[in-house]
Amino acid sequence: MARIVTAVYLIFMLVAGWRLHAIGWSRPAKLATAVALILPVPLMLLIPALAHPERPFADMLRAIGIALLICGILCMVGGWSAARLRARRR
Repeated sequence: MARIVTAVYLIFMLVAGWRLHAIGWSRPAKLATAVALILPVPLMLLIPALAHPERPFADMLRAIGIALLICGILCMVGGWSAARLRARRR
């Protein structure tokens, strides 16, 4: 189940990056939207791990949260750049 949720999250970030490129908003609005889309899932893991580092599995939660954050950013940028390259060809 955790793998499915992670895969869906990363695919969603890829699609969201693609769609954000197509929207006619200003660049700061697009970046704010990207941050608002990327942060919730990793923060659900990072906040408890940082608030209570003495609890069991806090280090694992922190590592998974950071990995999801980095992968979410990479997927968002990947979708954005793929849409940009495709728009450039047309």
